Amino acid sequence: MPRHSVPPFHANINFNAHHAPMGAFFSFTCGHFGSRGGLGLQMGRPANQDLYIGVKDGDRFSACPLRCLPFYEGADKGAQAAVPEVAQQAAAAAASFQVEQADPDADRKRPKVTAYGKAQISRHYGWGTDTWKTADFSFTVFTPFGSIPDPSLASASEMRRALLPAVLAELRVDNRKGRQSKTAFFCIGFHEPGVRILDEGLGVGQSQRVGFALRNHLGVCGEVFETARDAYTATGRPPFVFMRWSPNDGLAERDNPVHLLGSSPGIGIEVPPGKCWSLVLAIGCYLDGVVTTRLEGRYLYTRYFAALEDVLDAALSRRHELAAAARQRDAELEASSLNQDQRFLLAHATRSYYGSTQLLDVGGRPYWIVNEGEYCMINTLDLSVDHVFWELKHNPWVIRNLLDNFVRFYSYHDQCGISFCHDQGIHNQFSPLAHSSYELTNLDGCFSHMTQEQLCNWTLIAASYVAKTGDVDWARSQRHVIDQCLTSMQNRDNPNPAKRNGITGVDSSRCGRGQEITTYDSLDHSLAQTRNNLYIAVKCWATYLGLELLFVRLGDRRRAKAARLTAELAARTVVAQMRPDGWLPAVFEKDNPGYQSKILPAAEGLVYPLYWGTWDARKWAGLARALRRHAATLLATPATGDGANRFADGGIKLSSTSNNSWASKIAIFQHVARRLLNLDEFGARLRKKGPGGWEKSDAAHTKWQTEGASAYWACSDQMVKGVAQGSKYYPRIVTTVLWLDE
Repeated sequence: MPRHSVPPFHANINFNAHHAPMGAFFSFTCGHFGSRGGLGLQMGRPANQDLYIGVKDGDRFSACPLRCLPFYEGADKGAQAAVPEVAQQAAAAAASFQVEQADPDADRKRPKVTAYGKAQISRHYGWGTDTWKTADFSFTVFTPFGSIPDPSLASASEMRRALLPAVLAELRVDNRKGRQSKTAFFCIGFHEPGVRILDEGLGVGQSQRVGFALRNHLGVCGEVFETARDAYTATGRPPFVFMRWSPNDGLAERDNPVHLLGSSPGIGIEVPPGKCWSLVLAIGCYLDGVVTTRLEGRYLYTRYFAALEDVLDAALSRRHELAAAARQRDAELEASSLNQDQRFLLAHATRSYYGSTQLLDVGGRPYWIVNEGEYCMINTLDLSVDHVFWELKHNPWVIRNLLDNFVRFYSYHDQCGISFCHDQGIHNQFSPLAHSSYELTNLDGCFSHMTQEQLCNWTLIAASYVAKTGDVDWARSQRHVIDQCLTSMQNRDNPNPAKRNGITGVDSSRCGRGQEITTYDSLDHSLAQTRNNLYIAVKCWATYLGLELLFVRLGDRRRAKAARLTAELAARTVVAQMRPDGWLPAVFEKDNPGYQSKILPAAEGLVYPLYWGTWDARKWAGLARALRRHAATLLATPATGDGANRFADGGIKLSSTSNNSWASKIAIFQHVARRLLNLDEFGARLRKKGPGGWEKSDAAHTKWQTEGASAYWACSDQMVKGVAQGSKYYPRIVTTVLWLDE
C-alpha cells in the first residue's frame, strides 16, 4: 500500500463524511464528534451506531483506560457513552433469569471510554482516503472510485471487481518505541438487535480473519499485518473478536468474550513493543433478494457475490489494490489547480454522490439509480441533469440507461406533448408508471409539476451524452422521442407559431388549477415559477441548442434549423429584458414580485454549449454580453447592501430575495462565470484563466459544509444563511467536477 501524503485539513475537522462503494446504496459514515454513525444501508441519514475506534495501554485485559476517536454519542461533551438500548433490553432479559441475584457485571456493561479532544486529532481528507491521526494511532478509510463497466459488455470478473459493496479501513499502531504492548480495537455499539460473530465462511483455507455482522446484510472483517516501512507482512497472530455490552466489557472478559446477548461486537489486536501493526478492516454489505416494489429489482452485485462473507473476504484480499487506487485519487486531486477549499468541496461531494448510488437488476437488465439524499427519491431528473458532468466522465453507459428508463417507464403526454416525471419513486418504491412520487395537481408552489424543466433536463442529458460519446446509434433508437421533444418545447412556448418568443408561456394541464414550478422549489417567487422565468428562459435556449446538436448528428437539417431559430428567438427575448441599471429581472412579469429579484442562475444554461464544445462566441455575443453584465452587476453589489447576491461571509447567494442558496448550483455558476463570463467573485474581470478568483466564497462554502448543524449531514445542498436546512446527505454537489476543466 504505497503512501501519498494528504496535508492536514485546514478547516474544522468535526464533520461527517460518507465512505461508500459504487452502486450499493451503502455508507460507513463517521467523522462528527459526539454523534453516532456507522454502517447505513438504504438510508437517507447517518446510521445510529456508536463507534469505538481506539487503543489502550497494555494487553486487552489491562486496567488502563480506553481512548477513542469521538465518534459516539456524548463524546464531544466528555460524557460516558450511553448503554445501547438493545443492551439494556438484553441486560433486563438476563436479570429476569437472575431474579433476585445482583448482576456482578453491571458496572462493566456501561461503556467506559475517553474521547480524544479536537486538538489531539489531525484529519487528512483526500479524494480517496480519509485519515484521523492521534499520538497513539491512525485510522484511515479508503474509498476508491472508478468506472463501472457496461454490464452488457463486461465479464463477470470485471463486474465483480467494480461492484464490490465494501470499503477498506486500516487502524495502525506504531509501537516501535514502546516498552509495553498496546491494544487497538474497532468496536460498534449497535442499537438494534441481530448482531452476531462471523465464526465461519471467512478466509477460506486460512484462519487469520475474524469478523462480526448485523444479520446477513452488514458486516466487518479484520486481519492483522506488520506494517513497518509500509511492507505488509503476516504476523502469524490473528486478531481477536469479542461481543459483550460495551467495548471495555468485551476487552476485559477472559472467560466469555463473546456473549450472544451482547450488542457491542469488536475486533482487536495486541501490538507488542517494538512493532508497528495494522488491523486492516473490510466494511461491507450484502442485501439479497428483491429490494424494490412495482419494478422488482435486486442489487446487481448479487450476481457476482454469494454472501456477505464473500464480499468481506474479497475486500481484504484486494487490500493493496484498493488502498493504492484510493491514494492515486488523492494524488490526482492534490496535483490539480484547485485551491484547498475547492479540493475539499469536490472530495466531499464525491463521497456523498457514491453513497446515494444504486445499481439494480430489473428483469435481467441493469437499472442505474441515484437516490436523492435525505429524501431517497429515485432518479430525480433535475438532479440527474447535474450529475451528468460526473457520470459522463466515469460511466457514460449509465446516462444511456437513465434516459431509456425515463422513456420506457416515466414519460407522459399533456396538452403540449411529451415530458418526463420529476422522479421515479421514493425509498425503493417505484411510483406508478408515468407519475412521480413528488408531483401533485392544483398547487402553485412546492410539489407542483416541473413539466417544462424536466423536458429540458431529459433533452440536455441526451445532447450531453451524444456530444461526449458520439453514440449516434442511440440517438437513432430514440429519434421518435427527440422529434417529440422539439414539438413539445415549441408548444410550451405557444401553440401558435406566430406568437412564440422562445420561452415558456404555458403551464402543463397536469397542474390543474395550479402552475408549474422549477427545481428551485423551496426558494421564493424569484425561481419558483416556470412561466416567463429568466432561469428557465436561458435553460430553454440551451435545450434548443441541444436539439440542434442532436438533429445535426442525425442528419436532419430541417429540424436542426428549426431548433436553432427558436434558440435565437429565446436569446432575443432574454436580452430585451435588460433593465437600465444592468440586470435582468427573475420573472418577466412586471406585476410579479419576482420582477424585483436578481438571480445568478440566469447564467446556468450557458454551461451546456460550453460543456458540449459547441459554444459560438460570435453568434451568441448579445446573450453573453447581457448575462455577463447581469452577473457582474449582481456580484459587484456589496454584501451589506439591499438586494445583495452575497452573504456577509462571502458565500454566494443565488437569489437576492432568498436566503436559501444551493451548493450544487453555485458550483455551476462559478464555473460559467470563470470560464465563459470571465468574472471573479466581485464582478471584476479575471486576471488569469483557471479556477481562481473566488477564494473568499470557496472558504465560506467549506464552512457551510463543516461547521454547526451542517456538519452532521456530510455533504448538503440547500443552505439557508450557510446552514444546511434541506437536501442533506446529498449527491448533487458533484457539479464541482466541472472545476477540473478550468
